[in-house]
Amino acid sequence: MAHEWATKISRVVEGKVIIHGYSHEGLIGDYSYADGVFLTLRGELPTRQESKMMDAMLNSLLDHGFVAASVLAARYAASGNPQLVPGTAAGLLTAGSNTISPQHSAEFLDNAVKMMKAENISMEETAKRVVADIRAKKKRIPGLGHPTHKGDDFRAVKLRKIAAENGFLGDKIRMFESIHAEFVRVTNRQGLCINVDGMLGAIMSEMGFRPMQMAAVALIAVVPGIMAHVIEEIEEGKPLRIVRDEDCDYTGKAERPVPQKQD
Repeated sequence: MAHEWATKISRVVEGKVIIHGYSHEGLIGDYSYADGVFLTLRGELPTRQESKMMDAMLNSLLDHGFVAASVLAARYAASGNPQLVPGTAAGLLTAGSNTISPQHSAEFLDNAVKMMKAENISMEETAKRVVADIRAKKKRIPGLGHPTHKGDDFRAVKLRKIAAENGFLGDKIRMFESIHAEFVRVTNRQGLCINVDGMLGAIMSEMGFRPMQMAAVALIAVVPGIMAHVIEEIEEGKPLRIVRDEDCDYTGKAERPVPQKQD
């Protein structure tokens, strides 16, 4: 008879925890935190190459200051409610299609590679079709562009190098680079880079991560930075931050008389 609750992830008994078949005690001190995250999410210990890549990915999103929506949201929340957990949660809630989460880029690239193989066309032709379709629909390509880094996103460049060194340079990364090159060619937007979220999506797709697992890795990676900012805000920041009138525009109706209410 099946029990109401079941999991393949872990089992806890007196004096022992088993994670995907491995003793938690045996992992502590002998394996890195990156190895433990990989095991917990994927169900197996990483190979040497996967371990190296995982460690690099977790280091790639440590902090991005006030450029990051997650940091601003976290600090605003902490200025109103000076507690670590609510502020951190507020920062994590910004993750989605515009920031942090790499799963949208991965899904976009997966669809492009599937089309290339299904229609037996070249990567360059696929890129042309994808870019033409995106432009016709007036949509954005996930994983391209950054408000600060206009030439290259150094994090994406470094991750790509490590991916190549560890055997994860495949069709997803090359497809992304082909789409990026085609988009820059037809729009002449020379300052549009492949950003870190996009490269993370491509690399994790090459590694066999599922979309929600990709989002989980990115969320884990940003937590130290968010927490550091929340702590700083609580200890050194201004209580109850506001947007000053001189820093924003009101675009509604001009002040007008309130009509006398009819009985």
